[in-house]
Formats: sequence, C-alpha cells, structure tokens
Amino acid sequence: MKYLLVAISLLACCPFVTAEEPIRERIEWIDIWVTDADKEELPRVLFVGDSITRGYFGAVEKQLAGKASCARLTTSKCISDPTFNDDLLLLLKQYKFSVIHFNNGLHGWGYTEEQYRDGLLKTVATLKENSNGARLIWTTTTPVREKSDLNTFSKQTDRVIERNRLAAEIIKEQGIATDNLFELVKGHPEWQSNDGVHFNGGGNEAMARQVAESVLKVLP
Repeated sequence: MKYLLVAISLLACCPFVTAEEPIRERIEWIDIWVTDADKEELPRVLFVGDSITRGYFGAVEKQLAGKASCARLTTSKCISDPTFNDDLLLLLKQYKFSVIHFNNGLHGWGYTEEQYRDGLLKTVATLKENSNGARLIWTTTTPVREKSDLNTFSKQTDRVIERNRLAAEIIKEQGIATDNLFELVKGHPEWQSNDGVHFNGGGNEAMARQVAESVLKVLP
C-alpha cells in the first residue's frame, strides 16, 4: 500500500506530457524468450530492455544457472510509446516473476525527456500493479560513443545522462534498487563494439557479472 500511495503522489505532482501517437523508428522489433517455461522449480527472473540487454542475457543466464530461470523481453520500443506496457503485460499475465530487471533509454529519440519521464512513471506503475510482488531493479542506460573514436562519447550520451537523471529521481522515490551499468562501462571503451552503441564479448561478460550480482541480492 505504501508503494501505491507513492505512485499516486508522483502522478499527481508531475505534469505529464503524454505521447498520444507512437513515434516509430524505420524498423521496430520485439524479442521474447522464456527459458524453462515448462518448469516451476526455480524462481523466474525477467530482463526487460533493448539490444544491450539481449547482448548480455546469455551470459547472465549462465551466471544464474541452477538459481533462477531467465526470460527476456527486449524491444526497440521506447518506454514513451503508448503501447509499450501492452507488450510488457503479455509476459506478466502468463508467468510469475520473482525479480524484474528493467531498462529503457536508447530508443525513441523523437520523444521529449518529459515524455520519457511520463513513460517510465507509467511502466513502474504497471510493473507494481501486475507483477505479483516481484522485486524490481532499474538499470541505467549505457553511453554511446563516437564510431571514429571510441574514447569519445557522442552527443547522444548527453541525452542518455539526462534520461538517467530523470529515471534516478523516479526510481529513488519509488524505493526501487538500481543496477548502474552506465557507471560500470563508462571508463571502458575497449568493451564497446565499433558501432559505438553495443558491446563486445568482454563488455557483455562484465555487465552480466554485475547484473547477476544485482539479481542475486534480491532473489528469494
């Protein structure tokens, strides 16, 4: 009940800038994967994110082998998209998750930061209302680097930092744990792929170790 009251307070005090129509990218995609869907012996963990999450998912699953069954919902949709939570509910209605580790921030550049904040507030409310008491972990969005010089952050990283700041305010107010992947990778350009966005094997392994640790801290 305490969390619901906090959510209502946030909704009341924050002026929303709602996206009435989705702003689509040229290619939109969604990838849902549920391992051991036919088993209930282990607690189930859901990872929500984009291609960054999909990149480290396999390594996280190995880290959690024998301790949790893992699932993922990775998508190109921005959290500001008015249909984002509809996709999330597809899994929340079918499976019980003990932990939900979630991130969104590298897509939907056509949305304003106010719309991003609005979308995150709605998703947090959706998770709390429909996840049957799952422990929630927010993950900071990772930086973007210049393709020609991986030691240099691109202009998009300024927006990533602002989105992380807005998210931190909401996540702190909601009492949700944070897994700070931005801080982990920011000093390691050698972990970045040549496109400046994704990560190589070393980067994915490093993120997977931290992600697994954050999940194990709250896994029942």
